[in-house]
Amino acid sequence: MNILCFGDSNTFGISPVDGKRLPAHERWPGILAELLGTGHLVIEAGQPNRTLVNNPPFSGDKSGVKYLKPYLEVHTVDVVIIALGTNDLKARFALSAIGISKALEELILAIKAFYHCKTIPKIIIISPPKIHEVGSYKSIYAGASKKAEQLSIEFKGVADRHACVFIDGFSLIAACESEGVHWPYKEHVCLAKQLLPIV
Repeated sequence: MNILCFGDSNTFGISPVDGKRLPAHERWPGILAELLGTGHLVIEAGQPNRTLVNNPPFSGDKSGVKYLKPYLEVHTVDVVIIALGTNDLKARFALSAIGISKALEELILAIKAFYHCKTIPKIIIISPPKIHEVGSYKSIYAGASKKAEQLSIEFKGVADRHACVFIDGFSLIAACESEGVHWPYKEHVCLAKQLLPIV
């Protein structure tokens, strides 16, 4: 079984301690791979600053909709895990939770269209966790903490409409309280364990 983990810096595994990438056995796709064992391929497709809606300035092409297709073309995929939405909450984009959820719906429809007349992979949606508006992220994510809670509700609605599995990241995962956005190691473990029986 092949599992595509498509997300942002928390899927990539940025450490809230030093900003470096966590080793494979400490980021959730790598932990999931270890839990699944042999006979399964976990494809890590995390990219810092990746969004559902926008291409952040100076970061190149980071929009999820544009960048997912190359992965689907290269890999035979049985499960697609989508863990996006956090970067869309940045204040400069001024997006509503409904607007972000519509972009998620567009991504799901793009996946279904790609597999037209073929078996569609199982799609798992993970909503963003609560963001702590602190430190260097205080102004970047101004107002995002409250919006993330609404986003979880909207994401569940999208997942239900399209028969996707939904994981409420807002309730399940706790971003680092002092850093604000990225996840401590224990949260990567928590998510991987939650995904194991679903995958």
